[in-house]
Amino acid sequence: MTPSPPSKPTIWQTVQPILLREAIVFLEGITHLLGQATVQLKTTASNQHIPSAQLAAEASWLGKLAPWLQRLGMLWWQAMGWLQQRLPIGLRERYNRTTLTAIALGILLLLLWLNPLSWFQAPERPTISPSTPRPRPEVPSTILVQPRRSTSVEPPPAPTPVPTVAPVAPAAVAPPSPSPAPIPSDTATVRQQLLAICDRYSNALDPTLTLNPSDHRLDLMLAVGWYDLSAAKQDQIAQALWQQAHDLGYTTVVITDTQGQPLVREPVVGNNAIVVRRKLP
Repeated sequence: MTPSPPSKPTIWQTVQPILLREAIVFLEGITHLLGQATVQLKTTASNQHIPSAQLAAEASWLGKLAPWLQRLGMLWWQAMGWLQQRLPIGLRERYNRTTLTAIALGILLLLLWLNPLSWFQAPERPTISPSTPRPRPEVPSTILVQPRRSTSVEPPPAPTPVPTVAPVAPAAVAPPSPSPAPIPSDTATVRQQLLAICDRYSNALDPTLTLNPSDHRLDLMLAVGWYDLSAAKQDQIAQALWQQAHDLGYTTVVITDTQGQPLVREPVVGNNAIVVRRKLP
């Protein structure tokens, strides 16, 4: 009868000596460091002339807790033995009390790192600061101040003789120059009509309108949404705004962007407004 070949060692049988060796080296290093720290602390206490009675283990709080810690360690060791006896027979030798203690500590560290209590906390809602509306520029108004009349009464001048003047043929009177159309008194209506033209073509223009009825001047500022429009829409908006403003009596129409760059100018020849700035540089 031939002997059976030796069984191949398991992974645990291969790794266990390595873990034990590293654990022994690690604990010996900690023991060495703790011994050096203890010597250093005792030297410091002797240099400061601290009585040895105050440094005795019986006076320490940890020394008084040592019996309780030993009892707690014994209870833990018994609990690990009870758990080991509940394992299957094939796992009892592989998972001894020391291994079970290391597994329990690993699970505890994993739970502390994952922080499972945060899973049940409601997520914080982002705070949204209220947006501050951009103030509309005030419409400049013209105030007419009537001059005060003098209260002093002057005597009427003495009558002067009127010389006889020969009749003169009437001179030709030049026809009066055409005056601009009257400005509507209701500026709110003017604003509504011009802003409606902007909204008709695009909702991203965000127009800002300034009226100066005394100078027949209209200033219109458009947002950067102007540069996103096609050339055909830009021509249509420019012509509609320019024509509507002239029909309302504003002879000077200035259309700019938010940087003050002119977008549209009045035609030199013809009646169509000319777009001078279509894209951002």
